[in-house]
Amino acid sequence: MLKIIRISAISLISLLLVLTFGFLFFELTWVKPEFRSPKEAFLHGSIGTELMPLPVFQVLPDLFRDQFQPAGKDAGDWIQQFGFVRGKPDENEGLPVGFSLSNYRPQSGGSSPVKFVGFSCALCHTSKIRRFEGDEGVVVTGMGSTSLDLFAWLDAVKTSLLDEKRLTLDNIVQAYETKYQKPLGVIEKTMIGFWLLNARPLIQASLPKWDAPYSGKDLRNSEFEPNGPARTQPFKELVHFVMDRPAASDRSFSKLPSLYEQKNRQWAQYDGSIRDSLSRSVLAAVAAGATPNNLVVPEISHNVVQANEYTVNLQGPKYTEVFKNQGIQLDAQKVERGRAVFMQHCSTCHGYRNLEDGNWVKGELQGLITPIEEIKTDSQRLNYRYYKELPDAVEVYFSDTNPLKPKRENIRPGPLGDTKGYINAPLESVFARTPYLHNGSVLTLAELINLKPRREIFYRGENLYDSVDVGLASPTEPDEKHYFTFDTDAKGNSNKGHDYPWPYRGTGWDKAALEDLLEYLKTL
Repeated sequence: MLKIIRISAISLISLLLVLTFGFLFFELTWVKPEFRSPKEAFLHGSIGTELMPLPVFQVLPDLFRDQFQPAGKDAGDWIQQFGFVRGKPDENEGLPVGFSLSNYRPQSGGSSPVKFVGFSCALCHTSKIRRFEGDEGVVVTGMGSTSLDLFAWLDAVKTSLLDEKRLTLDNIVQAYETKYQKPLGVIEKTMIGFWLLNARPLIQASLPKWDAPYSGKDLRNSEFEPNGPARTQPFKELVHFVMDRPAASDRSFSKLPSLYEQKNRQWAQYDGSIRDSLSRSVLAAVAAGATPNNLVVPEISHNVVQANEYTVNLQGPKYTEVFKNQGIQLDAQKVERGRAVFMQHCSTCHGYRNLEDGNWVKGELQGLITPIEEIKTDSQRLNYRYYKELPDAVEVYFSDTNPLKPKRENIRPGPLGDTKGYINAPLESVFARTPYLHNGSVLTLAELINLKPRREIFYRGENLYDSVDVGLASPTEPDEKHYFTFDTDAKGNSNKGHDYPWPYRGTGWDKAALEDLLEYLKTL
């Protein structure tokens, strides 16, 4: 009997070893690393932010219409209601621009036989300029999205994931097979079940620290979802993931930035908190859910590096090209006079475009920080609770062997001092950098340069482009397309400061000169 037991045990162990090595062998076949070009990495490459299996992603909006169409079915599908840029039906499984597909599992970066959907850099840094009602729009790569309401969408995802009665493996399988008229395989069902068993507890565990997600119509309520379209709270998310704290008081709102000609920047971040653009990209990926573990996966690491490389020389759009079919022509004399105004009042801080070779010429103060006491724009980005602690936490978060670990000397406050102000940056394709100021509190260039008074309250969502005042148009009252109330009196939303060349109707204010300046800014 003892001999039989021993033989059985040895046989069982042998079988387990065979199965283990067999699994490891097949696991190696699940991923065929794709080392993309800089442009492809930017558009389609995974940056370590995998969310869910593709079949789940494809049916989730159908299972939870109450979450993904919070304004009702007549207001459009989830792509329109949350401000994504619609992709081509025959590309990338028809996903909106900025969603990636990979065979990597969330957080760990382990391989998967089923494709997972995640984010690429293009999600936040691609926009559509819509010039009139019914316009299909001009898609601009590298432009900060003006419509994406990402955090409201993520709350819809979390709310759906927490619903244990409605989001089950059986319901996912049934919805998929009804929609596509084909069955899901055993491997797909197994991976979806495995994902549910792991993803749901992660969200549940975060609730006592980060609070429950909002849902339904509350997703469009600016009191509950204060980011709104085209904005993020990057430091709050870093505090979440790096320090594991709620960051409940954070209001350091930041607009989704445009990424043109990054070679012209001495410091990559608005406030001079991060010097090199690669470190900024790495921390942006972490804020979106990437981890040190999956950032070292060769393909993912390659995508982050190459996507950043793509922005070094990326040229922004030209105003005359975007609006060439609208009968808009620039006034050459006003442009010439406006350039003189710019050179006198703006070039010292922002530099200027060389008329002969098109290169950006560095201004005397470009790349330096204008103290908050002088520029007087919203200071929340400089004063959130963990402003001083976060850089050291980032240092500990990454191991010293991680090739993407940001260098401590490239993050402030640190060896290079404190910040407490905002960087004087170049203005390439400035017409496509709307909304303006770092928190997106000014809709048009006409308001930013104080040619017109700045609006105290306006409405965001699927805003048309205002080619006259150069920026975004807003209705006088909210509607289903412009649902987010932007109140500039709310914490973190101030539109004050940057009173250059002159305060509105203040000492020295020259309306004609500002009209000329606005015409010139269209040419940059």
